[in-house]
Amino acid sequence: MRKKRRGTPPATILLIVIVVAVVFGVLFGAFELVGRYLEKREPEPEVVETDEPWHPTELIPGLPVNEYDADAFRWDGNYLVYDGPETAHRGIDVSDHQGNIDWAAVASDGVEYAMLRVGYRGYTEGSTSLDATFYDNVAGARENGIAVGVYFFSQAINEDEAREEADIVLRAIEGLDITYPIVFDWEDVGQPHARTANMTQQQLTDCAKAFCEEIEAAGYTAGIYFNQIFGYQWFMLPELTDYVFWLAEYGTTPDFVYDFQMWQYTNEGTVSGIEGGVDLNLSFWEPEQ
Repeated sequence: MRKKRRGTPPATILLIVIVVAVVFGVLFGAFELVGRYLEKREPEPEVVETDEPWHPTELIPGLPVNEYDADAFRWDGNYLVYDGPETAHRGIDVSDHQGNIDWAAVASDGVEYAMLRVGYRGYTEGSTSLDATFYDNVAGARENGIAVGVYFFSQAINEDEAREEADIVLRAIEGLDITYPIVFDWEDVGQPHARTANMTQQQLTDCAKAFCEEIEAAGYTAGIYFNQIFGYQWFMLPELTDYVFWLAEYGTTPDFVYDFQMWQYTNEGTVSGIEGGVDLNLSFWEPEQ
């Protein structure tokens, strides 16, 4: 005969219920305390990503300021002109991205000078290359009476690489008629894996200075290209005032607070002889006679 199974005694069931209730009570109390703590904490600040430049609240002592007459800039057809006391020359900057250029048509459109890319350094391996159309552009511009300056797209991470880039430029322009500045153009490529991603303000400034020193030692005028963000937050401009400042700020009047000698005011310009959008510039800089 099989034995009858006994059920759980009522006293045991009651004990289990009490234990479960106590455990849930403790947990509920703990969660309530955590919730009250979190409610009292300061909220996490919202991170807003923006490309808007930060403007300084105080000027850097001794750094020359922008004194161009904001009311003297006006559009004349496809170009911005300046009716202020300083002479402003109409210019463009181009590279092999513009393809083949009809320089006679460019000259007939009133362009007085052209900044031509000599070459560039890659942001991953760091290898250097010459611009595929550089020599054709120099020849075409000069044959049509357009003055020429040049720039190198840098991704230098130290002074040695910056000097190497300057040497590349100097070898490339040997024997050419270059009368406008030779410019160090270092830009943020926006890639976290770029070899330049962790550059400091001092490192970048030292690179610019090393490049410009090499260019000036060879008898040319050196310059530095930057937008407002780089001008305010990256380059230490007081250490670079011996060189031409080429500002990139798109609009009809420049509100960059410090002085500059060349201004790239749009990257969507229209120029006869060039297909697609073109960077347009004004230069207040005058070559030495």
